Amino acid sequence: MKINVTQLKYQRVEVEIRQLVQTLPLGAKLPAERDLAVSYGCNFLTVRKALKRLVVDGTIVRRVGSGTFIAKHPSDLHSDPNRQDNRIGILVYQGSNAYAYRVLQSIAHASIAQDIDLRSIWVPDFGDAALAQANLLKKDQCIGLALPWFPHDKVEEVRRFVTKCPLPVSLPLVIPGLEKNCFEQQEIFGAASTTVTIADTCRYYQFLGHERIALIGPDSTNDLILQKKISGYVHYVSRQNIPSLCGLVGPGAPAMDQLAERWKSYRGNLAILSYDDEHALRFMTAMHKLGLNAPDDYCIMGYNDTEGSRYSDPPLTTIHQNFDYIGHWMLKCAHALAMGKVAQSSTPPRLNMLVRESCGGRNKITDALRAQCQYIDIMIDDMGPGSEPLSTGVLQTEKSQVEEPSIPA
Repeated sequence: MKINVTQLKYQRVEVEIRQLVQTLPLGAKLPAERDLAVSYGCNFLTVRKALKRLVVDGTIVRRVGSGTFIAKHPSDLHSDPNRQDNRIGILVYQGSNAYAYRVLQSIAHASIAQDIDLRSIWVPDFGDAALAQANLLKKDQCIGLALPWFPHDKVEEVRRFVTKCPLPVSLPLVIPGLEKNCFEQQEIFGAASTTVTIADTCRYYQFLGHERIALIGPDSTNDLILQKKISGYVHYVSRQNIPSLCGLVGPGAPAMDQLAERWKSYRGNLAILSYDDEHALRFMTAMHKLGLNAPDDYCIMGYNDTEGSRYSDPPLTTIHQNFDYIGHWMLKCAHALAMGKVAQSSTPPRLNMLVRESCGGRNKITDALRAQCQYIDIMIDDMGPGSEPLSTGVLQTEKSQVEEPSIPA
């Protein structure tokens, strides 16, 4: 099923949602109507009208008080019986988070443009159960797999899974020995979200007059992106002669509460960069318990532009990733591997800083401030009633690396 430009808006949204349903496993819960509206750049009434058609044909089921769930997969959305080279399986880790959902949604969108037929399935881990699921997808005529997200502590499990898997697997990050399976070339992997982003966001805070810039994130030794962010942060603050202040915390409220307790003495002189929206929102909650609120007592900025960032109190300033870019290259990589080739992005996209209330800069955006950010575009994001959602940016697809090495069976 392809999007027809002559279709009405709700019909185009219906096509997108049907493809999203195909990407998610049976029983998965769809996002709320308002979140789908933001994702598809429309109002919730348009989404509701599109969803109604899926309810009527039994694709989804509404459960009062619980949400909307996938009851069946649309059959052969755009399958061509004469083609045997356009079906990709999606492995959805059962512990997936909000970021993983955004990648899944972008893959669903990219599959329409690339004429890729999707099949999806849950995996509880990356051992024998995942291999069994991969074999089922192979029997379902999938020629390759995409793994949109997995926890960083599962890297070794994923490495073993990929080496044993009956189908080639596109990966969301670089794993030593499996560099060609990543959707980005090793040389640029994470570049858009690490060093250059950290430098630009630090310059943003400095321009606003902040002298103490801190970094918060997960207490993880296996997270390559975290390592790159810490390295970029330490490098920048050292060169600028700014005191280094880094808070790495484990899961759960007590760990973040302890960090908030330690940092409350910096009230009025603290600007925070967060590894992701989740840690930013957790910190805001912990500070609120102490009677401290952004942006009056501290400033904070997240990363990934998850749904929670839009509806927090106050709305969280965040860095919006180009998820269309990720979805596009995840599918391109999976399909190329299945064809015995390698397709990887060689140019990371520019990112958007969505300025909301939490960073204290909404009324201070000037051309001079924008000029300070070399790799990030600053956008004032009005999430108030009746506002139109921001677009996700331009999809960069022109520059890639395509090779034809032999692929092990």
